[in-house]
Amino acid sequence: MSFNLVKNPWIKVVEKESGHETKVSLEEAFRNSQKYLCLSGDMKFQDLAVMRFMLAILTTVYTRFDADDNPYEWIELDDDMRFVRLVDEYDEDDLFDTWEKLYSQGHFSDAVVEYLYKNIDAFDMSGERPFYQVTREEYDSFATKPISTGKGTVSVRQINRRISESNNSPSLFSPRSAHKKDSFSMDELVRWIITYQNYTGTTDKTKINLKEKVSNSAGWLYKLSPVYADGDSLFETLLLNLVLVNQIDRENYVNQVPVWENDSFDGYVESIKRLVPPDNIAALYTTWSRLMHIEWEYDKPAIYVAGLPALSNTNAFIEPMTIWRNDKDDVTPAARSIKSSNVNKAMWRDFGMYINVDGKEDRKEPGIVAWLRELKENGCIDRGKLLSLDSVSVISDGNATSQAPAIEVFDDMNINASVFFDKGENRWPRRIEDAIATTQNVADDYIKMVKKVGLIRFHGDNRQAGSFSRKYGLVFYDGLNAPFKNWLSGLKDSDNRDEKLNEWKKLLLQTTLDNLNIFMKGATHSEIVGAIDESGNVRNIFTAVGLFKHKMYKELE
Repeated sequence: MSFNLVKNPWIKVVEKESGHETKVSLEEAFRNSQKYLCLSGDMKFQDLAVMRFMLAILTTVYTRFDADDNPYEWIELDDDMRFVRLVDEYDEDDLFDTWEKLYSQGHFSDAVVEYLYKNIDAFDMSGERPFYQVTREEYDSFATKPISTGKGTVSVRQINRRISESNNSPSLFSPRSAHKKDSFSMDELVRWIITYQNYTGTTDKTKINLKEKVSNSAGWLYKLSPVYADGDSLFETLLLNLVLVNQIDRENYVNQVPVWENDSFDGYVESIKRLVPPDNIAALYTTWSRLMHIEWEYDKPAIYVAGLPALSNTNAFIEPMTIWRNDKDDVTPAARSIKSSNVNKAMWRDFGMYINVDGKEDRKEPGIVAWLRELKENGCIDRGKLLSLDSVSVISDGNATSQAPAIEVFDDMNINASVFFDKGENRWPRRIEDAIATTQNVADDYIKMVKKVGLIRFHGDNRQAGSFSRKYGLVFYDGLNAPFKNWLSGLKDSDNRDEKLNEWKKLLLQTTLDNLNIFMKGATHSEIVGAIDESGNVRNIFTAVGLFKHKMYKELE
């Protein structure tokens, strides 16, 4: 099975000019990225995995070469364009200059494709060192069950996260009939292997040999709450997310080591065993959750996998694409759970998790946001540029023994760079957070009002009333998403803050009244008549709505 990612088409993209979907090779993707609108894989989270794989290549190249394809003066490289040593003092300004020149010229330089061809064997699916795989001998030396046992195999349907099933579990996303669930094209297999290493789950019985008992990795991306920048073309998207400066260690040059640059997989596995993430982005973006080996029989793959231990993501600030939450003395990715009430919570409602609103030292914002701020402050991007932040999460079924994908959640948020990074005394991020707090207060009161009515409808049954109010709460927030996102994207640094906040309050008021009208039209006879409470007062839908309106108007004064 001869298939090389550099030369054979496997990346799904949308052409800017025609709007048509097509498949391109790595070489085509990098040479013509400005001609493509975006990645267009089988699912949004697959696009994120593929994008990070492509970013690993770009980060490796442009931390060694400038935009004119010259090695930096302070670095020595070998004939394969790999790092040898520093020969002079590292200068991070050179990296910003490279980024800015790439942005201004609107395309990547030839060094990227040259690097791919220098390392072309690493991107072959069936070479001596097959792509994202180990050899049979290496697999047997690491795995608890060698290949000869026939144990440790996974089917195509388990690697294809669009199907996401084993022989015993149900399909969640599958568009295929049963007899075609293990069929594939090579381009499809490549995309899903990259994705599978990032979103794996924990069903595997075969592990690597370890003295200590540790859990199998579910996949690095699986445990994040990802956020990334979305541009007007594939080129701009890749470049905006191309973090060239190490934000953990600003003083020292950190060599980028994508997984294929490891001289020995013995060393790679040993580094994984330390249970800490890598110190460089290229390694992080290509981190494996499984050792994989494919045996081919008449174009049919027997896919052997052995679980690698899970890396700790606590205080793992090398990761730029996640929001964070404080957890006692540590900071961890704010991953969502299927059991939580915020599984479909819109990005704008968590605005303060995407940017440090008040500049507090104990608040950690996403690395990609910090990078975009640096680009703006260094004049690399226009201060009036409209930034699009996207988020895509895969949420597991909550079963610790499987962690099968259950839900894909996608959202976005657009905001002007000068607004997002406003530092003024009356700065926009603080005022936006105030607007969200007001919205939250109105929404909370609305949901409480609905629950009061629900208690009348369901004769005091708290469980049913709670379910009733949550349903209407979701509808309420859904109705706010588009108006708030439009309001947010329209803000300018020159706008009068108070006037714009009043504009949102008027929109909030109108949306709330519209929801109230719809809610009241569905009132039942028992809700209209109501009941007498312990104080002898009548409680019905009209008294509940009246009290809510009083609170709302006070909140929106």
